[in-house]
Amino acid sequence: MRSLLVAVGLLVATRAYADEDMTGLDDRTQQMAQSLNADARPHFVLGYKAFNAKNYKTATAELEIAYRLDPEVPLLFTWAQSERLGGNCKRAIELYQKYLYSDINKDQAAFTRERIHECGGTPQAKPTAATTVTPTLPPPQPEQPELPAEPVRYVWYRDVPADVLAGAGAVSLLAGLALFSKAHGTSNDAAAAFYLDDHERLRADSIHQRNLGIGATIAGALIGGAGVALYVYHGKRAAVTTDGRGVALAFRW
Repeated sequence: MRSLLVAVGLLVATRAYADEDMTGLDDRTQQMAQSLNADARPHFVLGYKAFNAKNYKTATAELEIAYRLDPEVPLLFTWAQSERLGGNCKRAIELYQKYLYSDINKDQAAFTRERIHECGGTPQAKPTAATTVTPTLPPPQPEQPELPAEPVRYVWYRDVPADVLAGAGAVSLLAGLALFSKAHGTSNDAAAAFYLDDHERLRADSIHQRNLGIGATIAGALIGGAGVALYVYHGKRAAVTTDGRGVALAFRW
């Protein structure tokens, strides 16, 4: 009887220690742990620490136990993430699919469908309606009248305005490429996020970086194109004419 009482005492003490051992956990993770019941809490803490250490096998086992002891929807998501990152896509698809049918918002459902596709599965939930993009037609090119011009001697590297525009365009293009690369890295971080709100924040950062990259690339193309146009214009002695409604640019080759 004395041995039995000692064993029970050690078990209770061990569980209490595991409940309180939240060293290194951020406030949000501690709040999540405290929201779980006393049986599930230590398994969630161990699963979270194993996930951060990329020990997905241990993380999967602990998160599964935590979910079965306290079936909260956020636990189902983190369990699926751990299965996917641990290489068990078949099980991850089942969990993601179950998560789709829970009470989640539109962005959470979209992210979950992406992960199912990434694992080679097909989401069973209804997809969101695709947004129709109307293509932008290029403006009509004005007619180019023939204008006589005398050839002049031209030294391109002394054309300061054209040099400045071409250089600025090249810098902007390089910045665009760097932003695209950064957006790709941020997108990968979002896909491996432990929490869904971290994923949403990182995905928003990725979209913002990609949009900046698009803007920088377009600006670089326009500015660099303007520099090239000046080289051509000054080198070929282009002439500009207008009929009051449009402008025509003609070159003599």
